[in-house]
Amino acid sequence: MTLLKRMLDEFFHPQKRVLRLHEEQREADRNHPERLALLPYCQTGKGIDVGCGHRKTHENCIGVDIVAGGAIGSFGCEAGHASSADFCLSGDNLTVFADGELDFVISRHNLEHYIDIHKTLLEWKRVLKKGGIMAMVLPDERFINTIALDPTHKHVFTPETIQRYVDAVGGFTTILQDIVVPKWSFLSVFKKNQ
Repeated sequence: MTLLKRMLDEFFHPQKRVLRLHEEQREADRNHPERLALLPYCQTGKGIDVGCGHRKTHENCIGVDIVAGGAIGSFGCEAGHASSADFCLSGDNLTVFADGELDFVISRHNLEHYIDIHKTLLEWKRVLKKGGIMAMVLPDERFINTIALDPTHKHVFTPETIQRYVDAVGGFTTILQDIVVPKWSFLSVFKKNQ
């Protein structure tokens, strides 16, 4: 369909434009580099996507968010979108999961929202099996003022600072630290020691 025909069709059938825009957004979410960076760590086994918001990283993930499943988000990119959470929990208090129950814990732009990073990482460590993966995408404070970006951020991170937090918790081996979106975000992957 030519652009002109599509524009005329959408003018006379506005619901078609809405459906097209929704599909374009879903496609952009599926191909987002931060999602793609975490995919290798969450496709097999049992694990959680902490702070999943309206889009889990992979359908295999158990969604955990402080916004209950189906409820409409109010902040940031979640505003106006229904949460996909399976459990309405804070990521620093994963009471529904037993010690060593999970193969992976992943998160995108979530850890910076907690007051007590050490407590949160200890909780993620607790629920992981030995050999389990903890992978997170974080905003990169080296290039952007992440507190000014979002006032709900309580902490800022660089690859070096997240490494220091994880080292303080102990019991992890670093698998990968890498840039995901230049001057915006980075990936940190850790494996719980056997």
